[in-house]
Amino acid sequence: MGGKDVRLDALKAAVQARATDLGIDPSEIAYLDENTFSGTYDRKKPAFGIYFGNQNKTVPQPLSQLEQDSIIIAPVVTSKTMVASEIPSELQHINVVEVGMDGDNIPRLASLVFETFRLLRRERGIFISYRRKGSQPLANRLYEELDKRGFDVFIDVRSVPPSVDFQAELWHRMSDVDTILLIDTPGFREGRWTKAELAQANLLGIQTLHLLWPGQIEDRNFAFSRFVKLLETDFSGPSPGRGATIKATVIDSICDLAEELRAEAMAFRHAHLVDNFCDAAQDLALATTVQPQRWISVELKDGGSLAVVPAVGRPTSDRINTIFDAITNHTSAGTPIWAIYDSRGMHDNWIKHLKWLDGHLPIKTVPVGDLPSALKRLLA
Repeated sequence: MGGKDVRLDALKAAVQARATDLGIDPSEIAYLDENTFSGTYDRKKPAFGIYFGNQNKTVPQPLSQLEQDSIIIAPVVTSKTMVASEIPSELQHINVVEVGMDGDNIPRLASLVFETFRLLRRERGIFISYRRKGSQPLANRLYEELDKRGFDVFIDVRSVPPSVDFQAELWHRMSDVDTILLIDTPGFREGRWTKAELAQANLLGIQTLHLLWPGQIEDRNFAFSRFVKLLETDFSGPSPGRGATIKATVIDSICDLAEELRAEAMAFRHAHLVDNFCDAAQDLALATTVQPQRWISVELKDGGSLAVVPAVGRPTSDRINTIFDAITNHTSAGTPIWAIYDSRGMHDNWIKHLKWLDGHLPIKTVPVGDLPSALKRLLA
């Protein structure tokens, strides 16, 4: 890390909280600076470089070593208009992360750390659930701000093409998001689509950032919700729903919370996949070990082994490639590799596509529901 300033303490706190949400011991994360780098840096361990832009534009000596090792470096600026003033020419070709001295956007920077370590997906899906009457302007504002922050935002009026089966597309897209942003306005809970969406979210264990409109109360039937109570003072202008506009600071706070909730959501769905696999393996008297890198090694009865990687969300060919590249560093040549996933809600044609890929790639995709039969076939 270079050019340390007050934002570093905020980043460390956010990284520690995110690690805890992911079930990782925060003490396993080391922070190196110019003074500790040479005696502590280990090229065999994952690393991520952060340069806090400053008016002096000093270049710490470790930067060249990180670049030589192809380590990702994130230049941080107080404003994107300050790149030339705060970032040395050696780093100006890299896209910057904008983080003000008040710590805004620190959650995004913390997520970037874990995405680089492959502990969070780089795909950042979020699903906005709302009732068009009364909350369409807020839904649009959130869409625009989340999109600007790099989220892949699903919102019905913009995300479903014409002539597509709406409900099938809804479930398919929902199966791949990290979180749901729910705008709970009066009458929202009585809607037909609302009940179906929330039932599906609970079924998949997707975490929900549940925005309670002024006057709305928490409902514990929404099992995986983190509730946020909106106040009338969060809006400017007339009463909420009658032309009032939500304040920019509140929008920023909601987007930061959505970023923070990703780790908790990913950890829960990852644990669901791990638990299902270990239960299926235990029924067949197979010994399993969850490795520090969060994949599962299995000792087979013939003396061989199996590597199993939980894949949260919808497997794609590029995600499968990433899994393969990551896991082959930890397994012996010829070790079979499985990517396990939850197929509930996915289009049938997508599952057929995955089965087709299984015949062409050195890694197999196995839905959770097929684990017992797949393990039996492997042992036969």
